[in-house]
Amino acid sequence: MKLIASRPATLSLLDRCRRNEVALFSPNGELPAEIEGLLLGGQRFAEEFGIKQLPIAIGMTGNYPDNPQFRKISTGCVTGPDLSGFHGGDVREGCEIWLRTLEVYQDLRGSFPDVCLLPFIDHGWITDDGDLKMLHDDSVVDRMAIIMHDASKLSVDENIKLTAEYVKRYGQRVVVEGAADKIYDPNDVLRLGLTREDQLSKPEDVIRFVKETGIDLVVPNLGTEHRSVGAGTADRRYEREIAQAIRDQLGPIMALHGSSCLGGKVGQTAVDGICKVNFYTAMAVGAGQRIYKILRDHETDVLEKNNLWINSESFTHDVRRRHVADVCYEMLGTLGYGRLKGTWQDVA
Repeated sequence: MKLIASRPATLSLLDRCRRNEVALFSPNGELPAEIEGLLLGGQRFAEEFGIKQLPIAIGMTGNYPDNPQFRKISTGCVTGPDLSGFHGGDVREGCEIWLRTLEVYQDLRGSFPDVCLLPFIDHGWITDDGDLKMLHDDSVVDRMAIIMHDASKLSVDENIKLTAEYVKRYGQRVVVEGAADKIYDPNDVLRLGLTREDQLSKPEDVIRFVKETGIDLVVPNLGTEHRSVGAGTADRRYEREIAQAIRDQLGPIMALHGSSCLGGKVGQTAVDGICKVNFYTAMAVGAGQRIYKILRDHETDVLEKNNLWINSESFTHDVRRRHVADVCYEMLGTLGYGRLKGTWQDVA
């Protein structure tokens, strides 16, 4: 496996995907089980289809409210076993643990020779002090392929101002992604009486955002699970016409967040201008449910026989990584990775 973090190499890989009408698969992967699963699935696909240097972007959130991954994997974080919440933890430490873990698999005795991983920060939440410090830490920036500077909690004008400043400072060192809209919390959605249509991106606003910030990748609200498109059980569906209108003005520079609702149809999005597809929830939930079912079916071995094999961490680790590998393999096929023939060369 090779880690790719330079801006020129990342842009080159994105161009390779665009030329073949493939959206870059961009799952989050927290700890070794998920990281290994993505590598296993990627290598299996690469070997079957004869692909060299198959790219997978692998991301993590910091202290993002919906799922603060870097904070949760840090050593000081304590999660309530009753699901009541968590406390403690340090975003920067979690980030360092994750980056060093990725390095373990680089050139690992010939394992995963045909896979390239592109580390990225997903939803760098700039209204959080820990995330903000991480986004401005040179040692982090230089080890990331893509950074999402997420100022979507602020007004659009403030979002544009701060994102443009970030691009000016770091845009020559890392690929920068941004969210074009103000995204409302569910309570605000109810308070303001916003409909689903009120929250969808308007193409002219996305175009303005890109032109005034200079970002490389933009995240529009296309009606999927991306944060909130309404209160309660709001309708989640992909608004293809909005994506195409943005594509016609800006080209294929969109990143799609919240792709679980598309199912197998996510592979049709590349022609609409989607060049990067984020993915996590369905993969993580499926793995957790698989572990639960196995432990439930072997309850006697777990609780009465004290079976060391099934009670060991290596057992659940392997169940999770094999599940993630299968999901990764399936997603690569859905996204059209079989079209990535030939060898891509790193451009430093």
